[in-house]
Amino acid sequence: MSQSPDAMSESLNYPQQKRRSVASRSYRVKVSPSNGQNFTAGQTVNIDLPSNLAGTYVNWNQCYLKMKVESETNGYTLDRCGAAGFIQRVQCMTAGAQIFDLPNWNVLMTILMDGDSSPAYKAGVGNVLLGTLGGQQAGESVVAGTNGVRTYCVPFVLHPFGMSTPHRLQPLFSSSPVQFKITLDSIVNAVQNATVPASLKFSEVELVCVFTELSPGAQAQVDQMSGGVYNILCSSYQNVGSTMSIGDTAVTANLGISVSSLERIIVCHRPTTSLNNVLAFSLGNRCKNGLQQYSIFINGEQYPARPVIVENKGAEALAEYLLSDHSLVNFDKQSSFNIAVTGVTAPTKSNGLDGQSVNGIIEPFITDGLGTLSGSVAASGSNIGSFITAVELETGLSDGRSQRLYSGVSTISSTVNYRGVYTGALAAQIDFFAQYTCLISLNTRGTNVFSISV
Repeated sequence: MSQSPDAMSESLNYPQQKRRSVASRSYRVKVSPSNGQNFTAGQTVNIDLPSNLAGTYVNWNQCYLKMKVESETNGYTLDRCGAAGFIQRVQCMTAGAQIFDLPNWNVLMTILMDGDSSPAYKAGVGNVLLGTLGGQQAGESVVAGTNGVRTYCVPFVLHPFGMSTPHRLQPLFSSSPVQFKITLDSIVNAVQNATVPASLKFSEVELVCVFTELSPGAQAQVDQMSGGVYNILCSSYQNVGSTMSIGDTAVTANLGISVSSLERIIVCHRPTTSLNNVLAFSLGNRCKNGLQQYSIFINGEQYPARPVIVENKGAEALAEYLLSDHSLVNFDKQSSFNIAVTGVTAPTKSNGLDGQSVNGIIEPFITDGLGTLSGSVAASGSNIGSFITAVELETGLSDGRSQRLYSGVSTISSTVNYRGVYTGALAAQIDFFAQYTCLISLNTRGTNVFSISV
């Protein structure tokens, strides 16, 4: 009988030299808009990636959107996601077909940044790149005129090509270019100030990318292994909105989501009075709004099996969000969900700051309402809550979004409803962000055009 080999310490393991990588080169490319160089708030920037580049790929982990921003007359204060707040909608098209369309892109970006970035990041790297701040619920303030001209670099990965699982490079040898249509938000939503800036000028806009070009021999190997079919398994998002009126005690919303693999649904409440209001922070001010419990129903089946209860500090609501983010047991989790804001009036129903307060310190995660909209309070960010919750819909067979599995719930030909119970609600916008699995394919032996299946 053969004896199994004894375990050996890694310190006694002498591997061969690193293997030589395939012949390739990487180079930086700045892709300018196809519809001009100067833009104003509300306009759309069109950026066309190159096509028909043999053996060439783009690495979205190394791409950012650069823009120079100037306010000619009045300064402004950024929302808590910084310059990402300027981008209201992102669409991705190719050969006349839509791959991605996400309104309220900046609202979701704010949520994801809150969930994955620490106050230290926002005060350090985030401040330089995006104009975020670490110690409060707002971004940096910028003065008017030439002294306030600011260049921002926004990591540009919140689209299917940038959310592949596992990470895949996007081929640039399709016969039809992939176009991104980036719609800039209105001034009153993107920034906060006591007065409306006369205008915001966006110039020197460009998508800075890293392209990787394989040698003909290396590309031939990749093509042979793939059979000429380049499948990219991705995550994507849909946005569905609903409204609440003052005093609503129940909300039922038909989300109309029809996908093969629904991974999670993020639920976000924003007070109506903060929307389209330059005195307020329109993007990142998320409130509990009197939410007591909620569930998602798919063809009448309840998810989770019992309603999520929202009480006290909102522990269960946050737990459900972290569960959907696969970070519940990450005890080193970096987030900005509950940054304390000091030096403000203790919260009450009357001032709309119905959160947890100790010695005047607001815990913004559970902030229930809006608070005042003017003066130093608005500027300090003390009226901004960070409440968020979600419903996880992936099966127990998944260990996160790294596996090549359609592990979510199919909602094809299904009815997807949200049901929430409220008390003391203010008028509010509810945004639902549905994350789902999709497959983007490029068949170089066929049409040689990207197609998507959901």
